[in-house]
Amino acid sequence: MVQDRIKAVPALRLTTQRLILRPFEMEDALFLFGWASDPEVTRFLRFPMHASLADSKRIITRWIDEGRRPPSFQWAVTLKENGIPIGSIGLEIINSHDCRGEVGYCLSKEYWNQGFMTEALKAVLGFGFNVAAFHRIEACYSVDNPASGKVMLKAGMVREAGPLHDYYRADRLGYQDVMMMVALSDTYVGD
Repeated sequence: MVQDRIKAVPALRLTTQRLILRPFEMEDALFLFGWASDPEVTRFLRFPMHASLADSKRIITRWIDEGRRPPSFQWAVTLKENGIPIGSIGLEIINSHDCRGEVGYCLSKEYWNQGFMTEALKAVLGFGFNVAAFHRIEACYSVDNPASGKVMLKAGMVREAGPLHDYYRADRLGYQDVMMMVALSDTYVGD
């Protein structure tokens, strides 16, 4: 069963050409607050915008705790050159019997349009299929946020459905029509 395989997986650092994805540390709170308190960055996200540094510390505490007991993985996306966290990306199991998961991400806006999140997403998809033994990894993006869809396409995901009416609720904007993207272990071609 995939859940048993995932439980055996330690918190792994993932390395790409320009990034290191690693578990969050409490020292990352100020960086997380920097992008999680930005209304532009959090506009389409399902979590509330962080109102204080305490909000960021609270979520990091939760991620550290959840990281001790997979199948929930949350990485700080850091620049390889200096270790600065610039975003987050997570992979969670949706259904263990079906080996199905969902990926979500967030990136500081000063790093938008530079290919960083595509690079991070490719690494997480590779981890999901090759290490954690997922069969299907899904992601959705609001039809009003096509840039996120481009990240998914460039990472090798394909459009499966949509627009799906009121499929998820963004904390600030309410229910969103979304496009569903998917990658499957038997057809995904990563780098």
